[in-house]
Amino acid sequence: MHEAVERVRGQMPQGESLSECKECNTAIPKARQQALPGVRLCVACQSEHDQQQRQTSGYNRRGSKDSQLR
Repeated sequence: MHEAVERVRGQMPQGESLSECKECNTAIPKARQQALPGVRLCVACQSEHDQQQRQTSGYNRRGSKDSQLR
């Protein structure tokens, strides 16, 4: 469990937030910049990025016993 937390922390953005999304150049709201220091993507691009990560990740987030037995 500790390893999973460290992995997620390592993926969190760090440093100064961008004012515009690095992928689509949409303005990133100040509230998002303050809530997530180091943010680089707008909500739409981040959602797409997260969806792609879930599809390529073999990590079982649901933890059901049936899927663990396979």
